[in-house]
Amino acid sequence: MTRYPGRSTGIGAERPPLPNVLPVPSYPWNTHYRVYSNIDHFITCELRFNDELNVASRYMYALKALIQVFPLDMSRVWCARSSSHADRGMVFREAEQQLAYGLTFIGGDMTPLARSVLMIVQAQVLRTILFETDPNKTLKTRRDPLEPTRTIQKEALVAALADIIWRAGSGQGVLCLPNKSVVYLPESPQFNQDGVTEKLQLVPFGKWDELVTVLRRYIYIFQEEPGPAVLLLLYSAVLSRGLDRVNEDLMGRAANYSGLTNRGHLVTFKGSISNSVLCLLMTGRASPYLHNGVQYRGDEDNAAVAETGVLIRSPLGLLMWMGNEEKTIAANLGSRLKTPIFPVWLVICCDQTGLLFCLDRALMRDYRNEYNFQLHYFTSSHYQTSETILNICTRGFDETEPEIPLSTLDKVIRTKWSGARVNWNGIAPFL
Repeated sequence: MTRYPGRSTGIGAERPPLPNVLPVPSYPWNTHYRVYSNIDHFITCELRFNDELNVASRYMYALKALIQVFPLDMSRVWCARSSSHADRGMVFREAEQQLAYGLTFIGGDMTPLARSVLMIVQAQVLRTILFETDPNKTLKTRRDPLEPTRTIQKEALVAALADIIWRAGSGQGVLCLPNKSVVYLPESPQFNQDGVTEKLQLVPFGKWDELVTVLRRYIYIFQEEPGPAVLLLLYSAVLSRGLDRVNEDLMGRAANYSGLTNRGHLVTFKGSISNSVLCLLMTGRASPYLHNGVQYRGDEDNAAVAETGVLIRSPLGLLMWMGNEEKTIAANLGSRLKTPIFPVWLVICCDQTGLLFCLDRALMRDYRNEYNFQLHYFTSSHYQTSETILNICTRGFDETEPEIPLSTLDKVIRTKWSGARVNWNGIAPFL
């Protein structure tokens, strides 16, 4: 096993084998469940199915078709340079060390979408470690919360995945786990096996504790590398939300003119970052729009079309820089994502992703705390080996002093705190 600097390998040695049949209550594909409604609605009108194609096969194809525009080879969505299914696992850095709270992955072959999904999980892990107050979820430790033990790492990941699934399901959830031996859909001209979709087993939950218990038992599946972690999480979130509701979330002006019949898609074949995936995992709704509430777009020749964005304040934040100010403004990022409940922000700079977070939750409770404060910046790269702490000043500085050229991260921060001065504390800006 190759060992990389700052990478935790202890968890993998303790992983139990995956059983042939998961010993938990589960629903096979042909069992009625709320996410199965209106299956034919999601099947592309261009393809013709044989009479022998059963409900299970149709449902799996429908699921894959909703996720991706061209649902024949999911592997390329996650790995840009490989034709094999080479998804990355959710593996932590070395426990009880600097940046031990961080997930890491090696290599540059991941698509921007896959990286963004993992960074959302990372944001949720940080939220759990730093700000969890529910006695049933609190991770008790006497150590620095940013240097968690292996046990805390594992529990934080379990809680993070459970929160994402539970939020998407609005108080219930569906966990997707691969069956080791049963293949529900064989290879065909209409369906290319990816090693995951054709073997999915659904485990529905109506109680939070049951979801956490099963996730804790099978968390090693999400930490396998290579493994299906990103795809399993996305499938779980989609099925928890429900295919009908996800499709409704996606239906907007873009979908109306796409040339398809009443069907949107979460993912493009190139694996670029998707607003719908970001919103689904962060807010529970797969909206392609980032603005607040409902906005109407139209002109004199066309009726106004409703575009539903973020309806409530998001638990996690989002900040973006799209290369220049004009494109950044065009993204129409609303305050419900810029000002989240918890001071943890996913940062997107074109195709790069990272996190900004503050250790003091009061930053989001009183605007006066935003005059002078600190933010930590974290990336998934194993080249980052120590904390990057930025001092942010929005008032009280000498405005007559000439400004030095702004780094990209400085520009990102200014989309939230206009005119802010960023002190990198002697670190050369690396974004």
